[in-house]
Amino acid sequence: MSPSDTPRVLIGRYRWNVALSMSLCGPLGYLEVAFRNSLHEALTASKGTPTWYDLTPAWLSSREQRAIAAAKTELGNRGMPLEPGRLVAELSFGFWTSLLSRSYEQVIWPWLLKPVFPHMPRRERTRQRVADRMHQVRKLRNRVFHHEPIWRWPDLPQRYAELGETIGWFEPELSRILPDAHTFNEVHARGSTAFEVDVR
Repeated sequence: MSPSDTPRVLIGRYRWNVALSMSLCGPLGYLEVAFRNSLHEALTASKGTPTWYDLTPAWLSSREQRAIAAAKTELGNRGMPLEPGRLVAELSFGFWTSLLSRSYEQVIWPWLLKPVFPHMPRRERTRQRVADRMHQVRKLRNRVFHHEPIWRWPDLPQRYAELGETIGWFEPELSRILPDAHTFNEVHARGSTAFEVDVR
């Protein structure tokens, strides 16, 4: 914080950050739902059952098994049936990205890459490439949902562009139907001064 950071300037930055975060919530949500649904469908086909997480012997690591157990407990506490669709929705984005770790190489990857990411360019379609991208998306998602200052990120427009590209890996049409597709670019271009207000 510098002497030039008057209350007006600080309020402008905060309001700009809120607007940027709001503009990213839709695309982040689309990506999360597309990713978990696509991976669930691919695992269901590969393992021959929608309850692939309950197979014996277990193929999930202990950490992921604990996440499954916690999700089941949460659903049970709410009186919800332990249906695969409900469990899939209950699991965190972190759970789904954890399935991209190196420990699952030769377990589900690379065989599920094309079914899960059918529109990803073939030359780029590797587990490591997807894992790196999803790690960046998860980092952005966590900053947005925890109300942290993303306005400071100099590469934020690039992150937004990559977010749209990643959504296209599942289905290009999803990018076209995103609500307010140009909102982020417009908000970012306005800068913090457009959000400044006088305070008493």
